[in-house]
Amino acid sequence: MSEPITLRVWSDYVCPWCYVGQVEVQKLKKEYDVQVDWRPFYLRPETPPEGLPLPDYVREKMKDPNNPLKLRAQAAGLALVMRDVIPSTRRAHEATEFAREQGRQEPFHAAVLRRYWIEGQDLWQWDTLRGAAQEAGLDPDALQRAVEGGRYTQVVEDSIQEARAMGVSAVPTFVLGERFGLQGAQEYPVFQEAMRRLGATPRAQP
Repeated sequence: MSEPITLRVWSDYVCPWCYVGQVEVQKLKKEYDVQVDWRPFYLRPETPPEGLPLPDYVREKMKDPNNPLKLRAQAAGLALVMRDVIPSTRRAHEATEFAREQGRQEPFHAAVLRRYWIEGQDLWQWDTLRGAAQEAGLDPDALQRAVEGGRYTQVVEDSIQEARAMGVSAVPTFVLGERFGLQGAQEYPVFQEAMRRLGATPRAQP
């Protein structure tokens, strides 16, 4: 039996294209034997704990009914709650590393995305992260203690530096099988072609 193909995804929770691009990741998991590794990236590393105002140009873009992001989200059946303030994602990324250690990274990642983009929750607030932890089968108290203690601060920074050293400058960035890099929320056929070139065989359909 062949080994699963690793899909590393550099993303930030507040990046709307990362949110939309997760749909292709889920499709890929259904069709192929893929192991997903979500990696951190700061879209706006300067964001303070109280967050930063949503830029006016973004607000104006989102008013356009033909905005490509809105159309892609609608086609995928994804809700997009827009807010006036973009939160810091530092705690969320560090909490994700705790979830990774516990083998619950994917459900935690999905819970955080849903709480932010569908429910409009603030990613800096412990209530948000503790709720996502509980949903993912994690101990919320242990998660909060680990993150507040700074256990994963350097882990996240090292991962981001690794990404920059590889030339990752925007998210989402996907690396399939350590060979093919894709930047941006590509359409699904692009991923299928990369899998074909990696020699991956689709799962047998029931």
